Amino acid sequence: MPNFSCLIPSLLGTGVYSICVNRSVSCLSGYAQKRFGKKSCVVLACVPSIFGWMLLWYANSVTMLYWSTITMGMGLGFTDGPAYSYIGEICEPRLRGIMSCVINMACLIGVLSSYGLSYVFQWKTVAVVSALCPIMCLILVTFIPESPIWLLSKGKNEKAMKAICWLRGWVDPHVVSTEYQELMFYYKTSLDKSKSIRDSKGVFSSFLWVKSPSVYRPLRLVTIYYIFTLISCLTPCRPYIVKLMYESGVKDTHSIALVLYGFMQLAGSIGLTLTVRKLGKRMLTLSTLGINTMAIFLFAVYFVCIKNKLINSEAYVPMILYSIIMFSGAMGMLTVPWTLVSEIYPNEAKSFASSLTTAIYYILTFSATKVYLSVETTLGLNNTFFMMAGSSFVGFLYLYRNMPETENKTFMEIEEFFVPQNEQTSSEVSPGPRAV
Repeated sequence: MPNFSCLIPSLLGTGVYSICVNRSVSCLSGYAQKRFGKKSCVVLACVPSIFGWMLLWYANSVTMLYWSTITMGMGLGFTDGPAYSYIGEICEPRLRGIMSCVINMACLIGVLSSYGLSYVFQWKTVAVVSALCPIMCLILVTFIPESPIWLLSKGKNEKAMKAICWLRGWVDPHVVSTEYQELMFYYKTSLDKSKSIRDSKGVFSSFLWVKSPSVYRPLRLVTIYYIFTLISCLTPCRPYIVKLMYESGVKDTHSIALVLYGFMQLAGSIGLTLTVRKLGKRMLTLSTLGINTMAIFLFAVYFVCIKNKLINSEAYVPMILYSIIMFSGAMGMLTVPWTLVSEIYPNEAKSFASSLTTAIYYILTFSATKVYLSVETTLGLNNTFFMMAGSSFVGFLYLYRNMPETENKTFMEIEEFFVPQNEQTSSEVSPGPRAV
């Protein structure tokens, strides 16, 4: 049985296959969501995750590591789209942002827990403990109701009413009758807008949604948002974080530094959850992007000073700067685009669009990570960071001009931002009560 540390290079190499599988499964989950429902997709996603951790526990060769990573990639790719779509559909507008942030906070707690467990226990023990998470998820998710909007789309109106009653605290139907009527109106309006696409047949008919302004405009926004998120949060650097810390003067404490960065991300996510209702997603995005831009610029200046021997390298300087980037990113840029996925797409296209968005994110992440080392080798570490700071500033200008505020807005209001009524066709404009 080889030592796990000897297999780490091979495990990193499986990223190519994991991302490809993740991307493919993310696209397939759009079809599965529409056919089987969001809840069912989350339950199904737990199965490959469980097997993935078990394969890692049994791993004694590079091949086993490949299969473990690919299997986990299937579970992850199948989960993201349905999870955020489900949250967006079941929550009231005033709680939608907070609940979407809770998903990311839970992910960060998992990452931090993995760092902590791996620091204390042997890796096989960590794999067994980690396998308990998808097992618990599978059990607990079976007790929650399916998305009311999905139930309406299948003609299960009575079950949709029961689901709303359950989600609002086991209340009587008359308490949620107004919300039910508004939900019904929103669903019928979505059907009218998507009639031509629903009548289309074929495996790839869902891709016709990309031609709709109500889909391609928010898709364009969130894709560009993802690009600037990767840059401003130094995501391409993370697989090489130990190397980066070593070059910046953090040589003997990088293991503790990783745990510190995990804590800072978790603290930022908690801060976002507590402030998103008051400050809004737009304000948090612009403020955290501005902070990260300045921190990356100072990082680049620090590297220049070390290179020219103007100052001595000090471990606390890069640790503070990187901690600021982790905290600020988790409080805005790293999390907000995922909350947007649950809000900005029309109901009939939500399954397809959220899955496509997830796939695009993983493609961008993989591409940026693979390109980073070549860019650093060509430009040098300090120039690479200057370029990232400049790109982040461009992102600030773009999002300042184009990003709407979606916090506490109804789905109808968000759709009207991307496709104003004066641009809609006559079949898309229909009078009625304000939808939730």
